[in-house]
Amino acid sequence: MNRKFAALVSAVAIACGTVTVPALAQEAGQVTEGFRVTPYLMRPSASTMTLNWFSETGTPAAATVTSADGTVVFDGEVAGEAQPHLAYTEAELNQEIAGLEKGSWLYSNSNVKHQVNLTGLEPDTEYTYAVTQDGVSYADAFRTAPVSAGVTGDWEAFTVSAFSDSETEPAGRPAVSGAREWDAPTSLAEGSEDRPGEGSAWFEKFGSNTRYGEAQPRYPLTQDQAMKANIAAIEEMDPALMLIAGDLTQGSGYQPAWDEFWRYTAGEHSGIAGSVPMITALGNWETYAAMNGGYGESKQGLATGAAKGRTAYQTYIDTFGSTNEQHQDSYHRVDHGPLTVITMDSTNGQPDTLAADYDGNRIEGNDLALEAADAIGTDTNQEYTQEGIHAAGATDQPDFSEGSEQWNWVESQLADARAAGQIIVVQFHHSAYSSGVHGTAHQSATPDGQPGTPLRVYTPLFEKYGVATVVSGHDEMFERSFVDMDGDGAGVMHYDVGVAADGLRGEYMVKNADGSYSEADFNTYSEWNAQQDSPELWRTDANGTLQLVDGGKHYGHLQMDFAPATCENYAAEITLTPVHLFPVLDSDYNLVDIERRTYDDVQTIRINEDGSAAPRGTACEAPTPAPSAGQPASAEGSSTGGILAVLLALFTAVGGLAVQGLPGVQGLVNEAFRR
Repeated sequence: MNRKFAALVSAVAIACGTVTVPALAQEAGQVTEGFRVTPYLMRPSASTMTLNWFSETGTPAAATVTSADGTVVFDGEVAGEAQPHLAYTEAELNQEIAGLEKGSWLYSNSNVKHQVNLTGLEPDTEYTYAVTQDGVSYADAFRTAPVSAGVTGDWEAFTVSAFSDSETEPAGRPAVSGAREWDAPTSLAEGSEDRPGEGSAWFEKFGSNTRYGEAQPRYPLTQDQAMKANIAAIEEMDPALMLIAGDLTQGSGYQPAWDEFWRYTAGEHSGIAGSVPMITALGNWETYAAMNGGYGESKQGLATGAAKGRTAYQTYIDTFGSTNEQHQDSYHRVDHGPLTVITMDSTNGQPDTLAADYDGNRIEGNDLALEAADAIGTDTNQEYTQEGIHAAGATDQPDFSEGSEQWNWVESQLADARAAGQIIVVQFHHSAYSSGVHGTAHQSATPDGQPGTPLRVYTPLFEKYGVATVVSGHDEMFERSFVDMDGDGAGVMHYDVGVAADGLRGEYMVKNADGSYSEADFNTYSEWNAQQDSPELWRTDANGTLQLVDGGKHYGHLQMDFAPATCENYAAEITLTPVHLFPVLDSDYNLVDIERRTYDDVQTIRINEDGSAAPRGTACEAPTPAPSAGQPASAEGSSTGGILAVLLALFTAVGGLAVQGLPGVQGLVNEAFRR
């Protein structure tokens, strides 16, 4: 049984009424039986898995975990622990959102965490589990990681999905106001008509934003629609892991944002986190409390908002941590077969600085000029200081700067993974190489208060230990940069994947003396970004409606496919595919479909036998022979498809099940019949 089968079981159970999530409460206080957050996976490895869920009643739950051969590895009662710091604040209870009925997005004011820590599991093995909370049942399945024996070990191909900046919030639901700005592309495709302008039917339908002195059309999908589509597309690819490089919510200290995040990943819209482990990083929004004090320090002297946000994040997210218990879930490592994922905390560098500190001492030019002056900076957030956040109670805020405890931990993990022959992927939030507004530095002539450039201090380490890919976000770009400081051809591919469901920003534009705007053009390492390299193509359809038919920047994610070698001169390869979700509209601009498309920048990284990235341009020598004609294919697809079809027929016969309206289910049903 694979994860798609497990997801269908869960979706069918929801449809049949055996799984519920709490009803929404107009006034927080109505405690509902069942799951506030359905079970989701944490701490994945070859022998462990943690199962978390949240209830409102706090009643002990019953949980059973069983291996594929029927061995019961856990069967018991699971008590809950109340999390009073997650209660709604008065500001949250009184919030009004245009387009939504007041309070319609709220649950009760009770959050109780339940947890099962599974150890001693068998590697690369399927386990099913069932949890019953207050008489409400939930069932799903997961697979443990393969044994980590280096890239030359015995392993099969697998997929990892990566994104950042989902920034979920209930305000992302309403039509028009729930959609975000859509920065103009650098240029339009050859033969394209102009983008819709003021007075157009597009502006009337979707609204507009003023960007760089000009009115620009809003994007046709709301943040809510984008997140649903992105999760559904990821789920269809059956990934082994899901990397989220920070900014999960629109303020981690804002509880409705967390409620919304779990609706997409472990609740009413999808249960993907119940079968695919999430590996997450702290972003700047994880140190932000939104209406509950923001970052906090600028108003109160203490970083209360930042501390509140970090505490909520660490309540929901459990990791293997580091060697320092005080740093809790700030930075951590996960191994999955030949892959090692090292997650860093990029939210605090030392010393703390402000962009204004460099007034009168600014450096003109691009990033090469700042690198030459050793002026890439040290601090990624000028809104609070380490002293302030510690005074507010967040003792876990680590420094990432050279020589810090986190630095030493990262280097030790890189060295260990390289000695073990692992492929190394690193993730953190603040993109070190970006063409966006956060891509500059405090000392730049075009400064930013939350730059990612200080993370460039790690570039020599990443090259030394043969890191294959770095995944980040923050700038809400879809961009790829290649960095090869030592010139040996085996550099590091950096991605900004901040296109999950929030902003669709373009390059950093600076205002000229005459009032016009031009690109800052700061990141010289950029090789591709959606804004520049996928020009929009607008055409008028047969009904006289101006339509986008191709190109443009859209929401999406990075698909990372890991596979053993097909050639004798390297051990493995990673295929990196930038995926985007393209909205298809009818002549009245009603949404007809959201298509999964890929940008024309698919990259392949070939991996040496020691797990390091091979130089670009490495040719394939002596390809591995293809299977001979008539060789039987793997039975997994056909048998699973048969099970799915039988299961569907069974449920249809018993209950007249209608699956069309269930999120994610129709695709699974279609998959069953395709197989």
